[in-house]
Amino acid sequence: MSEEQGPRLPELMLLMADRLRSDPTYGATKLNKALFFADHLHYKRHGAPVSGATYERLPRTPAPRGLLAIRQGLVDRGEATVEIRGYLGHVQHRLLPLRAPRQEDFEETELTLVAEVADALRGHSHTSVLGWQLAEEREEIPYESAFLSTSTPNRAELDRGAKLAADLGLAGNGGARRRGLGGVVRTVAYECRTDVVKSSYPRAGEVLAGIEWALARWPDGFHRIPGTRLHLLKTEWPIPALGTWFSLDDETRCTVWVIEEILPYAPEEDGTD
Repeated sequence: MSEEQGPRLPELMLLMADRLRSDPTYGATKLNKALFFADHLHYKRHGAPVSGATYERLPRTPAPRGLLAIRQGLVDRGEATVEIRGYLGHVQHRLLPLRAPRQEDFEETELTLVAEVADALRGHSHTSVLGWQLAEEREEIPYESAFLSTSTPNRAELDRGAKLAADLGLAGNGGARRRGLGGVVRTVAYECRTDVVKSSYPRAGEVLAGIEWALARWPDGFHRIPGTRLHLLKTEWPIPALGTWFSLDDETRCTVWVIEEILPYAPEEDGTD
């Protein structure tokens, strides 16, 4: 990701760094996460990211591709400096603006979300983001993954899954069906129609693209209905939420059996909003 590819990323970095600078836990990892949340949550809520940067999975965090080069460009132009300091036994690399961020370059919704993300991450950090969990090292995390929920099946969904598995002949655990090795992803096949979802669900094409991306990478046992071969993947935005019931047939194939509306999620379920 170069500055030409994501021209707003340098300014977003300055804006976010300015909001985080008073946080004693702020360092390079937290900045990466904050940028990811700002871009992906704004895409999820408003249909477009703030910077449009491409994000990839790093060992501890999602991060914009080419971030180090962009950060160095800010330093070389005298727009920022990098402070290196110790904090609780760790070394922090803190990007600190040397000029005021140009807030006039951002929409009100973008400024509000930047402030919200910085406040939410103050004093702690987490990466309970399904896109980051499922991606391979250095793999791009698509914006469509922002719709995916990390929440586990509730009691009503466990009961629904058990009945559905019995009807489909998918009761019993079966053998382990892990994701293919070496970055190989599964083919996703459909035993259900998606035309109703596509015609009536808000932003259906984006949501369904995020679901398919996740299913191709799904690890066996994750959100699996006990005593069955069914797994459940939920979305959390827009409302109403969707539940996707699927099985992992082998290392190269996943079958989707049902995609249906479920009760709207509560924000406190997973803490991503």
